[in-house]
Amino acid sequence: MRYQSVDNEKAKKMISDFLAIQRDEINQIQSHVPKLSKALPAVKVARYLQIENKIRAMVRYELAEAIPLVPGK
Repeated sequence: MRYQSVDNEKAKKMISDFLAIQRDEINQIQSHVPKLSKALPAVKVARYLQIENKIRAMVRYELAEAIPLVPGK
């Protein structure tokens, strides 16, 4: 599956949105670490982050299957 057409402006918006989502995801994780660290030992926080990362990877995989590639020129 592919997009029918994407102009430069649409592509720039897609890039900007992608980067914003990535930044927000990192900010969310960083804001949770101090809270988790107050309640849990570092080993458990690390394990939590590993599990969270695996869940996010599964979600990304499912999204990647559903989202068409931008056509190349």
